[in-house]
Amino acid sequence: MSNERNFGVLGFLAGAAIGATLGILFAPRSGKETRDRMARGAADAKDDLDEMIDKARSEWSRAKGKAADTASMTKEEVSDFIRFLFEEGRDLASRVKNDVEDVADETTHRARQAADHIRHGAN
Repeated sequence: MSNERNFGVLGFLAGAAIGATLGILFAPRSGKETRDRMARGAADAKDDLDEMIDKARSEWSRAKGKAADTASMTKEEVSDFIRFLFEEGRDLASRVKNDVEDVADETTHRARQAADHIRHGAN
């Protein structure tokens, strides 16, 4: 879309320059006056083109900076997300370990109770 707009502007400027040149060439003026007007028109066209080039460079620089910022932010966000997942995984592993230890302790306790019950019940 941006390229189409730039080509449209360039086409317009080229058409305007050609039209102005033809108008100057066919206008009833002296040769010196015609050359002076053509020189002014060329200088104006050069100034317009320089301005357009400066604007394009500025836009390119801004777009590059924005892309770099976006890539940098994305990298930081991904890093934060990975750090979050790692911490959550570590917390989850710790909770699972504690739960397993609790279940093992409870199982051991009940097994001892059952063994005691069997031992004392058999007597």
